[in-house]
Amino acid sequence: MGNLPELKNEKVLLRKPEKEDIDTRILFGTPIESVKMCGGDTNNINEFTLDDGIQWYNKIIDHPCKWVIEYDGSCIGEVALTPYKQDNKARYSIAIFEMSKWGLGIGTEVAKMVLDYAFNRMKYHKVYLRVLDYNKRAIRCYEKCGFVQEGIDREGARIEGNYETDIYMGIIEDEYRKFFV
Repeated sequence: MGNLPELKNEKVLLRKPEKEDIDTRILFGTPIESVKMCGGDTNNINEFTLDDGIQWYNKIIDHPCKWVIEYDGSCIGEVALTPYKQDNKARYSIAIFEMSKWGLGIGTEVAKMVLDYAFNRMKYHKVYLRVLDYNKRAIRCYEKCGFVQEGIDREGARIEGNYETDIYMGIIEDEYRKFFV
């Protein structure tokens, strides 16, 4: 995880994981709706075990730019920027495990914080993402943060035997500066 800084605003803290987060992550388990929104197979959900929690923790620690999302003093999810240095861009991804926190604007707050970090500290030219077209809540969140649709991969994701469409969205540094000034 290196020297990744904590990011904080009035609502949310983005921080490195702590061992106590493993227990919290295990309590959230693997909610069916969360799996569906991320494109997973809801027919093959297993119990989220201690080993799964330890692997989750280690993946965050080992990632060059991944934070735990803390809200009201506890871990509720994770967010990452995966850098592609040769193109001076990064891929954005987020997962809020505590479904009771969906719809509160936390995802929007987190995206704004990470975009600020990406463009003002890391000096990336572009941040992009991929989202399933049926994940309307996420799409609205990304649009509120200045992401624009860049392309569609029609029936490009096979989920539970069905072909689903992916939407590619991105925001370029100049667009970010216009959107948030």
